[in-house]
Amino acid sequence: MKKTCLFLTMAILLTCCGCKSDRSLAEKAAYNYSFAMANYQLEEASKYATVETQNTVIVRAGQLLQNLDSSYIKSDTPATIEITEVNFTSDTTAVATYHKTTPIKNFSGELELRKRDGQWYAHVTPPVVPDSVKKKQQERHAKYDTIRQFNPVIK
Repeated sequence: MKKTCLFLTMAILLTCCGCKSDRSLAEKAAYNYSFAMANYQLEEASKYATVETQNTVIVRAGQLLQNLDSSYIKSDTPATIEITEVNFTSDTTAVATYHKTTPIKNFSGELELRKRDGQWYAHVTPPVVPDSVKKKQQERHAKYDTIRQFNPVIK
């Protein structure tokens, strides 16, 4: 009887020690995603992002990075990230509060996390651009396209 109780106690302890808590897994996902994004490592960031975030935010960030001066990236890295808090809103969603420090700027924000297939991922919803702003952007692009058409020197 003593051996059985001892065995069960040890089995429970080993099981508990071997499993990481949701809190630590969510915090790790928040840290890894934030760190990679802050250091312009989009491929690495996509490993810790939901599919929706990969298809919107990561793709858009990649497009923006193509136009970003590499000297700016060098001057803005390395970045450090500190996860200051993780609050669970349900069993499968959480919000992490973080602080980012780079040589150029400091920033604090929140990052939504979602649990999918037992793993935690960062979920970022791109901002909604009002129709009036979209229209102005389209008009501006049309204007520049017209200028480029008549002046091939402008790129």
